[in-house]
Amino acid sequence: MPSSLPTLCGSMAAHPYRMAVEVHNAAYRELGIDYTFVYFGITDAEQGVQAIRALGIRGMNVSMPFKSAVIPYLDRLDPAAAAIGAVNTIDNRDGFLTGYNTDYIGAMRALQEVTGLAGRRVALLGGGGAARAVAYGLAEAGAEVTLYNRSLDKAEHLAADLGLLAGGGLEAFSADGSHDILVNATSIGFNAPDECPVAKEKLGEGLIVMDAVFIPVETRLLREAKDAGSVTVPGVRMLLHQACGQVELYTGHAAPLAVMEKVLAEQMQSMGA
Repeated sequence: MPSSLPTLCGSMAAHPYRMAVEVHNAAYRELGIDYTFVYFGITDAEQGVQAIRALGIRGMNVSMPFKSAVIPYLDRLDPAAAAIGAVNTIDNRDGFLTGYNTDYIGAMRALQEVTGLAGRRVALLGGGGAARAVAYGLAEAGAEVTLYNRSLDKAEHLAADLGLLAGGGLEAFSADGSHDILVNATSIGFNAPDECPVAKEKLGEGLIVMDAVFIPVETRLLREAKDAGSVTVPGVRMLLHQACGQVELYTGHAAPLAVMEKVLAEQMQSMGA
């Protein structure tokens, strides 16, 4: 008989992906620690948080539509999660629950694999939760951010909240040398390989292009940016690094990046992405 039970971590979502289970458990095995990651399908944010307390779950990933809904039931918010207004990670320390957001960490680490961010001029497409997380991270890193979005009100509201610039609608973006980096944080292209948020002629050499969309792995935006001579950063890099941030919170160890990267690639391939 085992002398103790494994430490339990998990994913809380309306329709959880198996992908997180495989990636996290591979990380725990590589680290040699007795952790087990499972997924929970829930319909009620308050009851989901109560379950974390009742079951003593060490850490819990949170997916849409619960990233904001869980906030009133937590004991504390990390300052970044409070500024972003969304939680994708709940850390349980002896029954005290703190909400974190590692989405912005994932985005920043993915970009920093190819460029520094301080002083860089970034065009950010989007005005929703993903855009808010990326915008926060970029602002904290010292980048100069201009927001473009289909809904001008959303872009202006987000820009005012974070002290950024609002550049207009998506069509207002232009790679005329005024931006170093383009980040798509809209849902355009998700499960839609023929959709693209900007026209191909607006892309070009010298521009770094990241797409937060991770299904498909190579979106139309990334294909056209690559064809135009841009450096590209796929959304799976953001996905990988946000998972690394969660593993580091839950375990206190540096995430085994290479192992997690390999398993994530296998999972994406199995999904046909």
